[in-house]
Amino acid sequence: MRILVRATATLVLALAALWGTAGPTPARPAAAARPPAALGQPCAARAGEGAYPNPLNECAAADPGMVIRGNTWYAFTTGMKLYKSGDAGHTWSDLGRFLQIPAGYVDAWAPEVYRIGNTWICYFSMRPGPGQFAKVFVATSDRLESGWQLREQPLAEDPTVSMIDASMFRAPGGQRYLLYKEIGNRRIMIDRLSGDGLTLARQPTPILSNTLPWEGTSVEAPSMVYRRADRHYYLFYSGNLYTPTGHYGVGVARATSPTASFDAGKLTEPILREDADFASPGHQFPTQATVDGRRTDVLFYHAYALRDPAGNPLPSPAPRALMMDVLTWGADGWPRVHDGTPSR
Repeated sequence: MRILVRATATLVLALAALWGTAGPTPARPAAAARPPAALGQPCAARAGEGAYPNPLNECAAADPGMVIRGNTWYAFTTGMKLYKSGDAGHTWSDLGRFLQIPAGYVDAWAPEVYRIGNTWICYFSMRPGPGQFAKVFVATSDRLESGWQLREQPLAEDPTVSMIDASMFRAPGGQRYLLYKEIGNRRIMIDRLSGDGLTLARQPTPILSNTLPWEGTSVEAPSMVYRRADRHYYLFYSGNLYTPTGHYGVGVARATSPTASFDAGKLTEPILREDADFASPGHQFPTQATVDGRRTDVLFYHAYALRDPAGNPLPSPAPRALMMDVLTWGADGWPRVHDGTPSR
């Protein structure tokens, strides 16, 4: 089924989208920027009934963090890979790794990119070495597609847990926050950021934990939106396990403050879950984009394709791919995605 664009209420989206053996972290050299080599290797296009068949292409693109600049769309993904579309998401090119990870570091994943002033800022998680806890790191650039430099000291770290899936949220008053997930404590945290997005207050507050059966033992990948229509903060998150058989899905909770507990304000069921075509849809990124010529709210995410474009079952799930569906808002104020499963 194709993505249907329906009129939605005007929404001001402020985005956010977080995840060892303890010990001192050795000093590391700064990561070198990816050289401007041959770019633009195409990702195989998908065929389908509509203009935006899922997945959007055949390239592996786990944990997408999106930057939308008119008809130019960027997807920053786990492994520090960058994909670009110059025609509003219809065709895509693989630009390779936008950031080279220094020797010894492992598991760089879930990058999210935001612009503050004239600087692009990337928040992501990685481990300083095998067996160590994951920490939140920052890289910066003034050119988006290249020139990325890693800041040597982690933005956020804890000697007892891994911290993953970092994202930023800017509240209506201008205060910036970092959201992330603590693996060991199975909860989502929020902390205040400096105005330039490069310093953390290090006064974290837990705002969501796993309390519902569908979430299993994990809640992660937070992204926050403020909706002026009802003056509520909406926390999108993923629950359960991200594997092809892990029953991953996207949940939503709301509260009247970004630092309040969202547990009491959860929808009891996910707004997006697996079906016969796609397994474990999740690690969502809500934003706005022009789809079929109309500006609308959308939800980017990843999923494992279980069937080929012709509908034939695959012998094994395909790697997590970039997905997108229109995000609508009901009269009850809650967001909805397609029929609750990915569109085809």
